[in-house]
Amino acid sequence: MFGGWFGGKKSSPNSSVQSIDPQSELEDLLHAIEGAELILNDDVDGAEEGLSGRNSAFHMLGKAVVMFIRATLGFEQDIMRQAADRLNDAENKAYSDQQRAKSNLQSSDIYRSEIYAPGTEFVLCQAMAQLMCAVVGVLNESLTESIKGFYKLRKAYFALDAVLKMEEKFMQSRQAGAKNTPSPTPSLKEPAEVDAVDAPEDLSKLHLADPGHGAVSSRTSTSEMINHDPDSDIFKNPIDVFVHSGASFCFGVLLLLISMVPPAFARLLSIVGFHGNKDRALKLLWQSSKFENLPGAIAALTLLGYYNAFVRYCDIMPDSVPGKDGDIQGYPRGRLEALLTRMRERFPKSQLWLLEESRMNGANKRLDVALDLLCTKEHSPLKQVEALKVFEKSLNAMYLHKYEQCADAFIECADLNSWSRSLYYYIAATCHISLYREFAGTDPEKATAHAERAVKLLHKAPRFAGTKKFMARQLPFDIFVVRKIAKWEARAKEWNVPLVDAVGVDPIEEMIFFWNGHSRMTHEQLEDSLTRLSWSESDANKTWSREGPEEKGIYQVLRAAVLRSMRRHEEAKDIIRASIFTLDRSVFKGRHKDDWVYPVAHFEMAANLWMGRPTYVAQHGGPVPKASDSENSGTPEKELVRECKENLQKAARWESYEQEARFGLKVTAALEAVAKWEDQNSTKIEG
Repeated sequence: MFGGWFGGKKSSPNSSVQSIDPQSELEDLLHAIEGAELILNDDVDGAEEGLSGRNSAFHMLGKAVVMFIRATLGFEQDIMRQAADRLNDAENKAYSDQQRAKSNLQSSDIYRSEIYAPGTEFVLCQAMAQLMCAVVGVLNESLTESIKGFYKLRKAYFALDAVLKMEEKFMQSRQAGAKNTPSPTPSLKEPAEVDAVDAPEDLSKLHLADPGHGAVSSRTSTSEMINHDPDSDIFKNPIDVFVHSGASFCFGVLLLLISMVPPAFARLLSIVGFHGNKDRALKLLWQSSKFENLPGAIAALTLLGYYNAFVRYCDIMPDSVPGKDGDIQGYPRGRLEALLTRMRERFPKSQLWLLEESRMNGANKRLDVALDLLCTKEHSPLKQVEALKVFEKSLNAMYLHKYEQCADAFIECADLNSWSRSLYYYIAATCHISLYREFAGTDPEKATAHAERAVKLLHKAPRFAGTKKFMARQLPFDIFVVRKIAKWEARAKEWNVPLVDAVGVDPIEEMIFFWNGHSRMTHEQLEDSLTRLSWSESDANKTWSREGPEEKGIYQVLRAAVLRSMRRHEEAKDIIRASIFTLDRSVFKGRHKDDWVYPVAHFEMAANLWMGRPTYVAQHGGPVPKASDSENSGTPEKELVRECKENLQKAARWESYEQEARFGLKVTAALEAVAKWEDQNSTKIEG
């Protein structure tokens, strides 16, 4: 029963094996890539039409890639099911063709590479299909499909590892001046690679946790081929280019994804031997992005998404390399801008690359430009891309405190995408709460209208919670929305006030914090956030005196986060110590309580310590505190990093809490940055 999970259907011994000459294979590859690339220029119909009519492994993979891109952009379950079906078909076809190559080793009807074993291009097609199938499986609402996805992930790893080992062997023999003769099949003698080519019939043959039987790790070195550009004489044949760029992309994204998972999830992956390697992953992705083909374009999209979304979402990243690509704490700005320019020239009609340009501007504190880029009359024929554009526009409007535009955009998101409608309606409602507060003292009529709109949306939001699941579990923000509204309704009843008056600390500022919007703001925009937060303590708020330590703890963490982004680290740390760390953690436990505050406060303390180091200040500029008013003055950097690590470990080891998945990503990246600092400074800080 497990055979279908891991590979194509095996041909019977007596079945005829089709023979395809190398020239036809090359024509199929180039034609398929040309067709599939059209989706990256927003030409969905052209992509489907260009790939129809032919059933080579490359064409079937191309059709699957088109559907996979649509599925991962929109998270729509029906599209995911279609993608899964196409991916399984592509995997089966690639397996069949790889078996054909194995059966015709003495024939001239197969392509023979100087670098790769015969049939490697089809092994790569299988691995690509398995990797995409794994992603679709994990995004699926079914736990069974998610588990199948992890097995696909493991199988793809082995195949890709085998391909990269062929490259390593080729480069070693090339450097030694010897002629390289690849083995007839991809290293079939080693158990790990056996798994990569011939699917086992039962799980007992996988040896999931036994390092002696091919446990997944990232110890394989990257060959010198990664230092060669597309014009190198190594890449004489497009099939070799496809294998190299495709394997570099797939293995790179696999290692990157594994390296990014939150601590709790990382522990689960480590049990079955999964370990990521972010440095190696990024080198592989940058290498793949050099090539003007489909893997190269998707690698470029992955890099832009990683740096402009994930890196800019995290606050503690490795120190930059001086003088390299304008690198700012792991963000190679110059290199990314050049990559985006090249992609926009290559795909001029695509709104997807316009979206990436907007994200890059937002990541570099140009929120007005980022928002303007998305407020165009041009629309993508890809519904999923259009939904992403509107979502990004919603976030940018939220960061800029453009409440009406933000509310309208999030309601539009709910019309375009069914993934998290409860969150969309919740944020739209809280925008109207902010407007209600803004007009309460000056225009009662407008204030009443916004209050009524907010209440309608707050009542609507919970009805959509739980309609989507991730690995069979309810989405964290769905849980958050239902709990938060229930908390406000309980307070309204207890205090005998309207629902909008029972809302506590500015929920929009809270949401900006969750999406790390403060890191994208200018100093003036951060001042605006502080002003809007201060409403809670003002005379305009008639319920502040009734608030307990939990709600005031939310307020203080949000204030501290804004101050950290303003580089006022001492003030931020003082607030956290006095307002959070003096409280018992039980304050934040119980029905309707915001249990995320305490562990997140530990992360905030760690971020302040990291950003207050002399090295960080030297790289990023900003105010340098005087000796008289800075506890950091004269403090060895090692001590600051040690305290930073202590706080990160407390956050990592915290019991389960509501925003654990979201902040767990930050904690994982931060612990990795600290480990890299320790390696670079030849010291190990105990924690």
